[in-house]
Amino acid sequence: MDSKQLFLKELHTVIKEYTEVGEQLRKPTEQLLWEEFNLTQDEIDALESQKLKDESIRAIEKIVRDNIMGAFHSAFCLLDGVSDPVLEDDNGTWVGLKLVEKQEDEVEEEFLHDELYQSYWDWQEATNKNE
Repeated sequence: MDSKQLFLKELHTVIKEYTEVGEQLRKPTEQLLWEEFNLTQDEIDALESQKLKDESIRAIEKIVRDNIMGAFHSAFCLLDGVSDPVLEDDNGTWVGLKLVEKQEDEVEEEFLHDELYQSYWDWQEATNKNE
C-alpha cells in the first residue's frame, strides 16, 4: 500500500477514536487534552445534568465525526490549493502545499503536530485583531 493511502486510512481510524466521546459526556472532567479547552465547573455540571441516552451519545459522536471530517477536508483543500486561506489579505496566489514522504537522510525540522499547537496563539491573535 502506498504511503498516502496508508495515511488516509489511518486518519479515519484516528477520527473515529477521537469522536468516541460518550464516556466524556457521561462523566465529564475539567481536564481535556489541551489545557486551553479545559471545562469549567458550570460546563461539567451542565453535562452531568443531561443524563444522555445511548442514542443521544451516538448522534453526538456522528455530528463530531462529521465535523472532524469536514475540518480535515477543508485542510486538505488548502494543501491541494483548491481553496484559499481567509485570514491573510495578501495579493499573492495561494498554490497550496505539498506533503512528501520523509527520507531517512533528511535533516530534522519542526514537526507539524507541534506547530499546530504553537500556531493556535497566532491564529487567535489574527482572528481577534479587529475586535
